[in-house]
Amino acid sequence: MDKLTQAFHFRHACKVFDETKKISSQDIEYILEAGRTSPSSFGMEPWHFVVISDEALKQQLKPICYGQAQISSSSHLIIVLYRKASQFTMQSEYLRQTVQRSLPPQGVSFDLDAACQYFINYFTNGLPQGVSMDNWAEMQCYIPCANMMTAAAYHQIDSCAIGGFQHDKLMAELEKVKPQFNNNNFGVALCLAFGYRKNEQTPQYRWSQNDTTTFL
Repeated sequence: MDKLTQAFHFRHACKVFDETKKISSQDIEYILEAGRTSPSSFGMEPWHFVVISDEALKQQLKPICYGQAQISSSSHLIIVLYRKASQFTMQSEYLRQTVQRSLPPQGVSFDLDAACQYFINYFTNGLPQGVSMDNWAEMQCYIPCANMMTAAAYHQIDSCAIGGFQHDKLMAELEKVKPQFNNNNFGVALCLAFGYRKNEQTPQYRWSQNDTTTFL
């Protein structure tokens, strides 16, 4: 079994971490790099990673996450934010800078406004009915989340993806620390807890490939 396949089998939803063991800064950077370099639709990277290692802050966030032990026992908690529709308008500096970097070299004629409008038109007319730009951005964030958890497992670091939290209260706490993380511009996609397991790994149950795959 190659090392990447071993990582897939090693990874599980770790519910309790060993609080005496901390992830090195080098390993956290490795995990974050897996998230940073993840693919995204239109190359928009509609995410931001908030890394929390402060013990007091983790304890403060724990009740907002329904008292889950992973929040406070983890070495590092990464809150994965998605960028809301307010950051994808013609006036948005984020959208304009993101589109600008993929334009032809300087000296080649290209209309930045037209390129931004093309992106906006897609989300105005191209998304399935009932799916908003916020929904799109949130779903994009699951890609770096999966990559970060796999990168952690590759280095024998445990993780747990946490979707159970009170969204608005969590955003309010983040805004207290960093005002730019406000509910108008960002939302929470997932919380990722990282650390080292305290207990033995629970069995990993998966359907067989025959059950999950159809070749045509």
